[in-house]
Amino acid sequence: MRSISFPKSVLAAALGCMVLSGCGARNAATEQLPVGSAVSATTALGAPTIDGDPETRFLALMTRVTQNCAPDAPGVSGSDGVPRPEDLPGYEGEVTPGYGPGETPPGVPNAQGDIPVPLEDPAPPAPTPTLDSTGRTPVDEVPLTGVEECSGGEHAQRVGEAFGNTETAGYQVMQTKLAGLDYPAARIHRMPDRAGAPRARLDLRVMGSHLALEVTGTTNGVLVEAFGAPETEDVKVTDVRRVPQPEPRTS
Repeated sequence: MRSISFPKSVLAAALGCMVLSGCGARNAATEQLPVGSAVSATTALGAPTIDGDPETRFLALMTRVTQNCAPDAPGVSGSDGVPRPEDLPGYEGEVTPGYGPGETPPGVPNAQGDIPVPLEDPAPPAPTPTLDSTGRTPVDEVPLTGVEECSGGEHAQRVGEAFGNTETAGYQVMQTKLAGLDYPAARIHRMPDRAGAPRARLDLRVMGSHLALEVTGTTNGVLVEAFGAPETEDVKVTDVRRVPQPEPRTS
């Protein structure tokens, strides 16, 4: 996923909403997200937004959806709290040092420039990864946090309502429809058809989040599933190896 520069005001607003993405992790690998209070694609929250750069409109959309799932997110109107470290994306708990009080950490020179504690033995080389037919390394999907799961449900309903109950003719039709919903073309990725039905993945990851959508055409609309992708930029949503999902119903 390429790095993109955004206006500071938009970036700050998006960051305020995304910092809570680490709350209430839950694995969504084997189920389609429930759609409860999701917002219609024709409402103010779900409808295409302001004119301008597609990525800026996308960030504005993500901000509104996340606010709907986390109205008390720090940095948003109505909250002046500071996020705890454990609420931030990527938090993995306190790191226990491998040396005692007063000792020099391994590999850190002292005042004389010497290294009094020898470096730890290097880890054994990692096994050679297995490449798929595209030459890339498949990776497993990751759990979605509570806020991401809620946001996934909002986006899933928004996309589903926009496509209605008509059959999607092909991938190009699907891509055009998704782009018209303020999902930038650079974030829409074609996937191999499933049982002859067009399929695409949307990369909704922003600043360390994991949310992605898989959209599959059916005879009566689309099937939309949210899943988690690793936050690292070198992993594409098309690289994610998902738990096998049921084939979409064709009638």
